[in-house]
Order: sequence, then structure tokens, then C-alpha cells
Amino acid sequence: MSSRVEPLQQGDPRRIGPYRVVGRLGSGGMGAVYAALSGAGERMAVKVVHPAQAADDVFRARFRREVQLSQRVTGPCLVPVLDADTEGALPWLATPYVPGLTLDRHVAADGPLAGSHLYALAAGTAAALTAIHAAGVIHRDVKPPNVILAPSGPQVQSGSVSGGPPGVSIPRR
Repeated sequence: MSSRVEPLQQGDPRRIGPYRVVGRLGSGGMGAVYAALSGAGERMAVKVVHPAQAADDVFRARFRREVQLSQRVTGPCLVPVLDADTEGALPWLATPYVPGLTLDRHVAADGPLAGSHLYALAAGTAAALTAIHAAGVIHRDVKPPNVILAPSGPQVQSGSVSGGPPGVSIPRR
């Protein structure tokens, strides 16, 4: 995996569903993200919902719907949701592991993008949003931490989407 993978902490899971957890990628308000390996050795990123969120029925319903919608969306510059368990004690979703820094981490370390890198970011993000909207879905959380600057180009994480026409979203609590 890459340098953004940190060692597991005490209390971190060693398995999530069928995936063997090998490191920690980060955490936020919704949960923690782990680096993992599939049974076939494929590198994965597995996001696990925090226990407090998992206990909230409204949150779980929204998470379930976001996973279902995310699995419908395919296209260039998108990180697809490949697997999920929305009914377990701690719901999770799995995507391919994408090497590279998130846009916010890149800007903090190296400053803003410029020139061809900036154009590639704009084109890749537009391609991802076009694919999302073509599926009848909107992305509710396009922001620098949700864009990974991969060697192959920018990758938008699709895990925070909502159905319906643009401008309509599932309310957050």
C-alpha cells in the first residue's frame, strides 16, 4: 500500500466482512477507513461506520440508500463501491484502494495545483459528476478530502450520493 497507510491502532478490527485489515487510512465524523486485502489479494479501502452512527435508525437508512445508489454509478474517475454490509452491527462499504493523496492533503503539503494538473483535476471531476448525474444520482459531498489524486488521474469517491433530481438530497441529522 502507500505511505498514507498508517499502522493499526489498539481496538482496530483485524477483519471486516471478507477483508483482512492491514492498516488505517483515516477517520472522520462518519467512521474509520481501513486498508484491507480481499481473499484474492486485491487492495481495498473499507469504511466502517462509527458505533454511535450505527445505532441511529435514520442514519442507517440513509447509509443503506447511499450504498445502493453508489453501486449503480459507474464511470471514469469514480471510485466504485464494490461490496457492503449495511445490516451488520457496524455497517461498512468497500471500494478498491486508490493510491495517492486526497486533494486537501496534496494542497497542504505541496500547495495548489496549477497548469496541466489543475486542468486534469477539473476534467476528471467533471467526468465523474457527469457519470453520477447520468445515473440519475447527485453527489452530496464533493470536496477536497473526497478526491484522490491517483497516478492515473483524479478519482472522486462516490460514497455520499442521493437519488433524485439535482438539488434534492436526503437530509442529514
